[in-house]
Amino acid sequence: MPNNSGFGRDHSELADVNPNAEEDIEVSLRLFRLNWMIIAVILTVFELGLLLTDFSVRLSGYLVFLGMAGLYGYIGHRNVRAGSRNPRIFATLFTLAQIVLLLLLVMSVGYIAAAANLPMQETSLLALDRMLGLDFRAYVGFVNDRPDVLRAFVLTYDSLHRQLLALVIFLPLLGYHRRAAEFALAFGITLIATMIVSVLVPATGAYAAAGLVQADHPNIEPICYYTTVRELPLVRDGTTRVLDAFSLGPIFTFPSFHAISAVLYAWAMWPLRWLRVFGLLWNGVMVAATPIGGGHFFVDVAAGILIALAAIYMVGRLGRYLARGTQPVRRTLLQPSRPAIVGAQ
Repeated sequence: MPNNSGFGRDHSELADVNPNAEEDIEVSLRLFRLNWMIIAVILTVFELGLLLTDFSVRLSGYLVFLGMAGLYGYIGHRNVRAGSRNPRIFATLFTLAQIVLLLLLVMSVGYIAAAANLPMQETSLLALDRMLGLDFRAYVGFVNDRPDVLRAFVLTYDSLHRQLLALVIFLPLLGYHRRAAEFALAFGITLIATMIVSVLVPATGAYAAAGLVQADHPNIEPICYYTTVRELPLVRDGTTRVLDAFSLGPIFTFPSFHAISAVLYAWAMWPLRWLRVFGLLWNGVMVAATPIGGGHFFVDVAAGILIALAAIYMVGRLGRYLARGTQPVRRTLLQPSRPAIVGAQ
């Protein structure tokens, strides 16, 4: 009996709706496999970091997140191996598992790497802003005096995690499993790049560098910036040496991962035509809000945008390369069988 629910259609039905369905399934699986390999490398680096440094972990939090991601990954793997595999199911589970693991492991490695205590770079970053003619103090004053602008900034800046969760769930469920796999891979690439660059160019943010105090911006409370100011020095001076998965804070400043996320989110939403314009506008405002909410230098934001665009380009090229490898399989699966000629000698 045919299944008309939309969640259990076999591959021939998917091919009738989307001629590239089989190609998209195979490409998404290959992208997910690549991301699993990247995650395995990060996990190895994390374990080596724990062995070679005086860092340790509070096991309860890590077991919760690793167990949750492992369960999602296992169920998704079983679905892939099933004869009636469903890309909506395995793509949703793989994307959830991979995003959880990437955030947990890369942020943990970032804490360990930040203990290298390289020289802080606020002065250099502020000088770059001024060389470009950008005035952080003036920007803060402009936003502080305009309540409507500030409300829009707070609303979009605080949507970082909500947008991520929505995309991770709804992209694959709506049938965009290839874009979900591309997004997971781009997210991992940019998060790793952010961690590496931020360790090499450590900074806490622009408010103190520009000589601003809370009294200078009474309507603005940059909580994310204050968290970085609190967390990063504790890692650098040796106070924080026990990592708790439930309390890992934002210690990356340059480049801005909020700016990276805004670009990735707008790109991930692009196939959804009814959401395309909204996604661009919403995340455009989030980019503008990033210096205010995170205390980021303008060059942090510019660097984040460039890294996101580079990752999108790389993932797009990789997806097209993998698609070429699936074309012979796709033609075989979709080619109609020839009727037998009865009585032929």
